[in-house]
Amino acid sequence: MANWKQLIDADFFLENHAALSWQEALAPMGNGEAAMYVMGNFAVAPLRELGLDDSKLGFFQFPEITPGVPMAEEAPTDTIHLSAGAKNPVDAKRFLAYAARADVQTAWNEALGQLPTNAGSSVVDDKFLNAAFSMLNNDAPGGVAQFYDRDTKAEMASIGMENFQEFMVKPERLEKILERLEKARAKLY
Repeated sequence: MANWKQLIDADFFLENHAALSWQEALAPMGNGEAAMYVMGNFAVAPLRELGLDDSKLGFFQFPEITPGVPMAEEAPTDTIHLSAGAKNPVDAKRFLAYAARADVQTAWNEALGQLPTNAGSSVVDDKFLNAAFSMLNNDAPGGVAQFYDRDTKAEMASIGMENFQEFMVKPERLEKILERLEKARAKLY
């Protein structure tokens, strides 16, 4: 939070940023009012549609915060599940095995413009996907998480997101926010 506060204090965020959806926040990138966005590869295609080409788009790993702590990444994955009450579990399991194959993941994600979840898959020749694929397979020894709100208890996620949003708008409340988060963490964990 202290590192994030440095960015807030330096006025590095758009005015009224909390009111923008992720899609609405792409427009300032497209028209040159914003220079960076903490966002996944799924934003590349819409940014290209706004007229940004690879000479105007880049990618880098989130910077190290604490030296000596292994780098970790947040990298959501799309998954397919078999319902416990499936009417045809034999064929459903066959489909899941098929969908998980490296060649199928390669074709599927080439069409979607996303990263495959099977590490044996190939990645379409896209500089952003290749950089992300390399980063996730080689540069994230600390692990990979999907989404904060999916990887923690629902109540903690709600408290965490609400407090981070408050922090982004009212950073001077940091100490009270941290106290609330610690109280919630102690109660829930």
